[in-house]
Amino acid sequence: MVDEIHYEEFRKTLENLVAEAVEDVVVLVEGVRDEKALRLAGVRAKIVYVSRFREEVERMPRPRKIILLLDFDSEGMKNVKRVSRLLRQMGYEVDESYHRRLRVLKRFGITTVEALAKLLEV
Repeated sequence: MVDEIHYEEFRKTLENLVAEAVEDVVVLVEGVRDEKALRLAGVRAKIVYVSRFREEVERMPRPRKIILLLDFDSEGMKNVKRVSRLLRQMGYEVDESYHRRLRVLKRFGITTVEALAKLLEV
């Protein structure tokens, strides 16, 4: 399980995410369970699934920033690089900082965004 120091960092990171993820910001995740975990944490911003981003982008106002929060496993890391590059080519400001701060939880067996919900139950 996560030690006290890393748990406090996790809580601070989520608090910052909740504060920053506002109306003109989009949080990009992999799926429904990721969205549920972030909603449980208090994120109120628009959450979009990577698989639906292209169709969603045509219907929504252009966000000021996209916070990229994909899984922390090796596949997720590859996807972060690929999706980030694509979004930047499309002219979006991309924020990977929350992914970087939360992926330290891999050492405690937390490899997905949806698994963050388990830490919130503590």
